[in-house]
Amino acid sequence: MKKLLTLTGIATIGTVLVLLSASDAAAASGSEISRKEALLAQSGFKVVTVTTPKQKESVNGLAQGRCSAVTFNKKLFYVFPTPAKDKFYVGKQAQFERYKKAIGTQKASQPAR
Repeated sequence: MKKLLTLTGIATIGTVLVLLSASDAAAASGSEISRKEALLAQSGFKVVTVTTPKQKESVNGLAQGRCSAVTFNKKLFYVFPTPAKDKFYVGKQAQFERYKKAIGTQKASQPAR
């Protein structure tokens, strides 16, 4: 009986550790997205609010946490949806180039882990 309680305690601790790791990963990805959104705004991307069902459908199809190249009216745009998918950042090639440069600069200034 004592061994069973010990095993149960170990299993519970393991479960708590896994859940804490998952929440840390979610927080890290949330802060990563916030950092990217700040860089997008600094790079000249505009924030557009989703207002129509067609826009909502289009935004739902985009990859989360990254810029996607989208052609609209034969023009190339780069689109980054917010986590809630109620808004998105949109920019052209020049803004995207500034964003990529800012990401590279930021990565170069971070210490290696």
